[in-house]
Amino acid sequence: MSYIELHCHSAYSFLDGASQPGELVAAAVQRGHEALALTDHDSLSGSMEFAQAARTLGLKAIHGAEVTIDDGRHLTLLVRDASGWRNLCRLLTRAHAHTRDGQQRDRTEPAVALEAVLEHHDGLVCLSGCATRGVRDEPTVRRLLAGFGRDALRIELQRPLQRHDRALNRGLAGLAGRLGVPTVATGNVHAHSSERAYLQDALVAIREHTTLDASEPLRRGNHAHVLTTPQAMAARFDSDHPEAVAETARLAQTLSFDLTSDLGYRYPGAEDECASRTLAEVCRARFDERYPVGGSVCAAHNAEATARLEQELRVIDDLGLAGFFLLHRDMLELAREVEHVAVQ
Repeated sequence: MSYIELHCHSAYSFLDGASQPGELVAAAVQRGHEALALTDHDSLSGSMEFAQAARTLGLKAIHGAEVTIDDGRHLTLLVRDASGWRNLCRLLTRAHAHTRDGQQRDRTEPAVALEAVLEHHDGLVCLSGCATRGVRDEPTVRRLLAGFGRDALRIELQRPLQRHDRALNRGLAGLAGRLGVPTVATGNVHAHSSERAYLQDALVAIREHTTLDASEPLRRGNHAHVLTTPQAMAARFDSDHPEAVAETARLAQTLSFDLTSDLGYRYPGAEDECASRTLAEVCRARFDERYPVGGSVCAAHNAEATARLEQELRVIDDLGLAGFFLLHRDMLELAREVEHVAVQ
């Protein structure tokens, strides 16, 4: 692996990202990426959709979020393992239930205290954040270093191809050198194609409650935030910070969490043959009530219905969902009993 994109936003970064998770995955595969991180603003809403799409197309899905701390700055948190996923979920729950001075904060402005991030660091890798709102002062970065350790902290470098970005990166690289932590390159992707970048411009104008012309200073006008090839991204940094490009691949190899298999949750009876057998017995009993032998339903129709039932049961069994259907059956039966008692 050469360059791995570790900072990417989908449409679940509301009024900022302009592409669906599946579109980002398809574009990444088409452009030669082997892995991609989804790091939406204060949200994991697109993570399962992203994971499923990536699994289908053979792309390694890396999960994370760009988290807002309560002074308005951003940190990019990447999930290394299942404990990291749990901690990121806890942090985002706190961010959306955030209070300040005993007062409930606007729910459209989630934020979490830096102390909470440090408290829930296990299983997470912290990047210092984006070029415009990242954490860049040495005292705060030293706090992050004390909490996360050198193995789980990276200074994030970006090349949005804007004025002073190279000078900013030189300063950040100097900070990383003083603290003895690696730098890592990221692209801060907000759209999967150049055409979709125009929608991102419009979303920024809507977010700022202004016109496209008036929002021009706030927009990403040069479209450097569009997902491109690993080679093109590496070329942005190679002349100044080749080590930051190499670090993307090294870091990505340590981020092993797989949302489709590592949560450990299974529906009740997912691996229990008894659940499949019980569901089949329940279905066949109701089937015999609906299609009684010798009833008005013709034999051909009965045979067709029998074949369909067997097919559905096989699909449910293959997916390990027998317990799910039995659980909902029990809930419906309980609801009928409660309704019957209430009527009496």
